[in-house]
Order: sequence, then structure tokens, then C-alpha cells
Amino acid sequence: MNNWKTRFFTIWTGQAFSLLGSSLVDFALIWWLTETTGSERILAFSSLLTLLPRMILGPFAGSVIDRLNRKTVMILADGAIALVTVALILLFHFRAESVALVLLVLLLRSLGSMFHQPAMKSATALLVPEQHLARIGGINRILTGAMNIVAPVAGAMLISAFDVKAVLLIDVVTALIAVGTLFFSSVPDPRVSTAQKSASIRRETLEGLRYVLNTRSLIFVVGTCTLANFCVGPTEAFKSLMVTSVFGGGVMELSWITAACGLGLVSGGVIMGLWGGCKRNLVTSGIGWGGVGVCYAAIFFLPITNIWWLVAALYIANIFMAIGCAGLDAFYETKVPQEYHGRVFSVISTIDNTTIPIGLLVAAIFGELVPIRLWYLITGILHVGLFLFWMGSRELKRAEETPSEAA
Repeated sequence: MNNWKTRFFTIWTGQAFSLLGSSLVDFALIWWLTETTGSERILAFSSLLTLLPRMILGPFAGSVIDRLNRKTVMILADGAIALVTVALILLFHFRAESVALVLLVLLLRSLGSMFHQPAMKSATALLVPEQHLARIGGINRILTGAMNIVAPVAGAMLISAFDVKAVLLIDVVTALIAVGTLFFSSVPDPRVSTAQKSASIRRETLEGLRYVLNTRSLIFVVGTCTLANFCVGPTEAFKSLMVTSVFGGGVMELSWITAACGLGLVSGGVIMGLWGGCKRNLVTSGIGWGGVGVCYAAIFFLPITNIWWLVAALYIANIFMAIGCAGLDAFYETKVPQEYHGRVFSVISTIDNTTIPIGLLVAAIFGELVPIRLWYLITGILHVGLFLFWMGSRELKRAEETPSEAA
């Protein structure tokens, strides 16, 4: 582990380029859907499509990841996403694009990220010493936040000066950079028994699910987070409509909002990188969710005459978001044995996000009837409730004191 920094940050740099391209595409396609349809139902449905693969196939993807080299999985995922983007460029070039085809592309890109994200998370836990994981979690939030600052501004400028194809082409180039850095890097694999290697994917998936359900601390954390996430989907899906229909902004104002979210993640990541969090990771995470809740609830009461109030609220919310996520990631990475990382992380992600598609489905059906800002108020109340419950629960302390158990 002496050279872990060189190996990890080589891969991390390539993934930073890939994340930039993906962030540009996400911004461009959401704006295209907003400008083309102006429909809350379409935006909710687009977000639902990006989650469905993870909900249905996510746990099985984890079992596949545990059978393969993490490096191979990430190369294949990045390459597949790049090919889908090339196909979309051709559709726009020949003026054959449509809402249905853009939604299909979002679905296919989500399938690629479904394999990529757990593989990268598992590779991080294998490359980085345990005592540095919380700080790396903070650095990852800095990366995500930086992309959210750069991508919307760059995306808005590119869309204004050129068209969507220019944004999509950059994504292909950054994906190739990510594949190149992975190709020349090495990623260790956890020790896997012969029995595990010969087990079916279905059996391994069930083992991952059984591990989570039988580990009291994990099911406590995942279950409570799941309940708090009910309205997260609509708040993210309707962000562009919040800017246009509530605050009367356009593409540049949306870029300000997205950049503010990114700057908040960077600020929170810097705080985590310097601080390292509380002694117990879940206390750190709980503080983060409480702060997110207060900021989201405040959005319901903001005056709509000045969009800078919204910018400030989302900036502060994302500072706390970075803190909450970094603490939670560190808890999962230290709690779960390395040989179970792929399948367990995928199962956790699936369970943790169970209520998000339900919220998006409700939003798709009733989105035109419910005020957009009401989704933020409900999300805020749920996250403040999560913070209060965690801080008052004895199970929170037991969760990190209880040693990991094999399924």
C-alpha cells in the first residue's frame, strides 16, 4: 500500500475527465428536454428512467462486478457509454432526434453507470488505506462539486455558441481519456474463494441481499435513509423548471444554480478533507442530512423575486450534502468486507434509492398539480427528521461498534 496514492490518483484523474463529460451531457440533455417539452411529467419520467436499471438490475450488477477485475468493468462501462453518446451525436447530426430517443439514451447511459459506480467505489476501498477513506470521500465530493461548477457554465456557453452536438463530442473525448488511464493502471481484486467463483450470479446476488438484511447496523442505516429519500427525485428532476417557471430564469440562471450546487459540494469536500469527520462516521453523516433538511425546507419560503436566494440556499445545502455523503460512504466502506463490496454496495444502493422512483412516479402523475417548491419542503422535513432520529437512537452507536459479519 506504499504507492497507493500514485495508483489511486492516476485512476481518479481519468475518472475526473469522464465525470466532466458526463456532467456536460446531463446538463445539455436536461436543458434540451426542458426547452423542448417544458413538462414536469417528462422531466420526472427522464429521472425515473435513469434509476430503473439500478433498481431492477443493480444487485445483479454487483455480483458481476465481484466476479471480474474492477479495472475491466470500468473500461467496458466507460466505453459503452461513449458509444451511446456517439449514436446520439449522429441522431442530432441527421436531425433524427426525438424526446423518446433522448430518453432511451438516458436509460442506456444509466445502465453503463450502474456497473461503473460500484466498481469504482470498490476499487477505492481496495486501493486506499482505511484511515484515509473519509478524506477521500471528501475529495470525491470536491471533484463532483467542481464538475457541477464547470459543466453547467461550460454547457450553457457551448449550447449558446454551438449546439448539443459539441457538448456530446466532449463526452466522447473525456471517456477515451478515462479508458486510457485505466488501461495503464492496476487495480487489486479482493481474495475470493473457489466456492464464490463457482457460485451463480443469482446466488451471489441473494448473498449480498442476505448480508444487508442480516446485518442489523446496515439495514438500520439503509432503511432510515430510504425513507428520507422519498422526494429527492422530484426536487432534482424539477430543478430546471424551478428556475424557469418559479423564478423566471433561463439557461444561464440554471447554470448558476448548478454551479452553486457544485461549489457547495467542493466547499463541503474541503471541510471533510481537512476535518476528517467525527469519530463516528454516522454522526458526521447525520449532521450533513440535518443541514440539507433545513436548507431544503427554507426554499419553500424564499421570495421568488430574487433568484440569488435560491442560489445561496442550494449552495449551503450542498455543503452539508458533501458532509453527509462522505460520512456515509466511509461507514459502508469500513463496515462491509472487501470480498462482498460489489454485490453489497449494489444492494445498498438499490434499497437506499427504493423510494426515489416511487416519488418520481407520483410526481409524474401529479406533478402539474403540486407546487414545485412543496417537494423541497417535504424533502427538508424528512431529512431533518432523519437527523433527529439518528441523534436520538442508540442503534446509531451500535452500528459502528458492532464488527462486520460475513453473510
